[in-house]
Amino acid sequence: HPFTPAERFIGSSDAGRYGDFIHELDWIVGEVMTSLEKENLAHNTLVIFTSDNGGMLNQGGQDAYSFAHRNNGDLLGFKFGAWEGGHRVPFIAWWPGKIDGGAVSDQLISNVDLTASLAALFERDLQDGEAIDSFNLLPALLDNPKDQIRRHLIVSPGDMSNISLRKGKWMYISDQNSGGFPGEVVGMHNFGGAATLPFTGQKNSDIENGKIKKDAPPAQLYNLEEDPYQYTNVYNEHPEVVKEMKSELNKLLESKKTRP
Repeated sequence: HPFTPAERFIGSSDAGRYGDFIHELDWIVGEVMTSLEKENLAHNTLVIFTSDNGGMLNQGGQDAYSFAHRNNGDLLGFKFGAWEGGHRVPFIAWWPGKIDGGAVSDQLISNVDLTASLAALFERDLQDGEAIDSFNLLPALLDNPKDQIRRHLIVSPGDMSNISLRKGKWMYISDQNSGGFPGEVVGMHNFGGAATLPFTGQKNSDIENGKIKKDAPPAQLYNLEEDPYQYTNVYNEHPEVVKEMKSELNKLLESKKTRP
């Protein structure tokens, strides 16, 4: 925001100014790709299309919802929150002759991994203290490794009380709610969290009528292989996983305090 599509795109979509802005973005990407072809650079260019976070449910996002446009698909939550809608984003890589068209990878990746990945591409060794949280994911772009290169991922939402750990199929969120924007009323620019569910029609086992249930667990655990849309918090069903994830998260946070 602000969503300011050029005049030629205004009214071009069925999703208001948000949709018009996406139409403009699509055109921009097309212009980049066309230019690469015209300059005979396409064969030797790696193009990555991604986002730094999930979409917001700000006023523009709310307008889009009124047109039945779901900026995060069916993922729960929005930008700045720990739920999947806040940080799981598209990551599309294109490189003719290097990346097979239509290939899909289930590797866990963060945008911070681009530093180590591109350094490896240019055979540039990272020095001590450089990109300490970055993993070289180049093998995942060029091939299909059987094992996960990145073993875990820490997600830091707006509220640090909800700092989270993704490891394998599990997502552990260290508090209730999303930890994102706190606005509770439709029309607010910082509309977020549990209060949005009556508006979006999404479901979560901890939430009823836009409020955290009184008997909801103190934190959250989701099996993203079985429940990618986070309908059910299984914190109480898997205490051993909660203990392991909480312990590892605390160790990782403590270790990062001592790193350069």
